Amino acid sequence: MNTFKKIIAGICIIAIPFLNACKDNDPDPCNYAEETQDELQAVIDASNAYGTNPNSTTCNAYKAAFQDYLNALEDHDNCVPAGQEDEYHQSINQAQAELDALQC
Repeated sequence: MNTFKKIIAGICIIAIPFLNACKDNDPDPCNYAEETQDELQAVIDASNAYGTNPNSTTCNAYKAAFQDYLNALEDHDNCVPAGQEDEYHQSINQAQAELDALQC
C-alpha cells in the first residue's frame, strides 16, 4: 500500500501547476485544470474504491483511470507555466514509474 500512497502524492504534485495560469505568450489560453477535471475525478473515485476494497478489479480500474489522467496531462503540456516544464515532465515521469510498479 506504500506505492499507492506515493501515487496519490504524485497526483497532488502533478496537480499543482494546474492551479497556475497558462503561459503569457500562449495566444489561446487553456484551462487544463478544467479540461482534465473529469480524468482527475475518475482517479479520485477509483483510488477511493481501491483503498476501500483492495483487489485486482479495483486495482486495475485505478491504474486505468490514473493512466488516462497522465495521458490527459501530457496532452496539455503546452499549458505549463514558463520555467516549470522540466518539473512538470519529471512529475509525470515519476508518477508513471510508480503507476507501472503497482502490481495488481
